Amino acid sequence: MSWQTYVDDHLMCEIEGNHLSSAAIIGHDGSIWAQSATFPQVKPEEITAIMNDFDEPGSLAPTGLYLGGTKYMVIQGEAGAVIRGKKGPGGVTIKKTGMSLIVGFLICSWK
Repeated sequence: MSWQTYVDDHLMCEIEGNHLSSAAIIGHDGSIWAQSATFPQVKPEEITAIMNDFDEPGSLAPTGLYLGGTKYMVIQGEAGAVIRGKKGPGGVTIKKTGMSLIVGFLICSWK
């Protein structure tokens, strides 16, 4: 199975009526392995800041988490493993694996 198939068939699939608005698998070096059509164009410095936060949890909190030029407020995650960001009715979750970052965006429609 290709990484693109994993994004398309597993990360972007519908679960109990909900689905991610975009997703990607990104190498620790910032290289895009696979992404949904709606995934924002991320900047190398954004990935560097994310990787730094995995090494030094809490380093993003004062400045915010940026992805695709959009700022997210950092909310509780799992130090060294998961970073979560919130903006308006949605947010982003980033999971670090041994070789990549799994990134998923969700726009919530409930009130």
